[in-house]
Amino acid sequence: MNNPNALLYKWLVINSFATLLVYVAWLQGWLALVIESDASYLSLVMTALFFVFWAISGYQTVTVNREIVRFETNSPEGTASSYFKKLRIKSEKLGGRTLDQTMLASALRVRLMMPIQILHYVANMLILLGLIGTVVGFVIAVAGLGDSLAGGENLQRVQGVLGQIVNGMGVALFTTLVGAILGGLWLQLHYQLLEKAIAGFVVDVVEYADIELIPELTRAGEKSA
Repeated sequence: MNNPNALLYKWLVINSFATLLVYVAWLQGWLALVIESDASYLSLVMTALFFVFWAISGYQTVTVNREIVRFETNSPEGTASSYFKKLRIKSEKLGGRTLDQTMLASALRVRLMMPIQILHYVANMLILLGLIGTVVGFVIAVAGLGDSLAGGENLQRVQGVLGQIVNGMGVALFTTLVGAILGGLWLQLHYQLLEKAIAGFVVDVVEYADIELIPELTRAGEKSA
């Protein structure tokens, strides 16, 4: 039997490793560089948004892990137990006829997947915000380039414009980087982890019902017929 707490352990390992990388980046001064270089503040917005849904992913991980543990320990409570009760009700209504659990299994998967779909959406949104930051950064840089061309030989003006171009490039590069790391990697990894765990849980529940519960219900229905 697999460890029923495997999902929770994987989540802890992934986030411990990611936190270590963030700590190293802070020690190296990379985080301060990102904040200082992003004049649009999109990086801070994306970071705040990420942490909100990172907490939600943690809550969903605990919730799904609890359902897996309940199933593995044959608890009378939980999603799996409710699913088996619905199968029994359906069997009684069919009066011993062949029991097909296709629709109930699909409904079970949809019910479990609905709370985590927001993670997939927000992960993509963070990537999109990073790309928007790229466009904003290039707009700033191009505006600065236009001022540079119109600035003639005024050294101070040219230096100021060059600083604007550098700031624009900083916004373009760092917002893309933050969006890709927080959304495309970190939060998306949480979603994939939960999606895989839910798929495995549904398969285990359906297989158990097919092998253990449905034959029992069929025999009971035939006897009562």
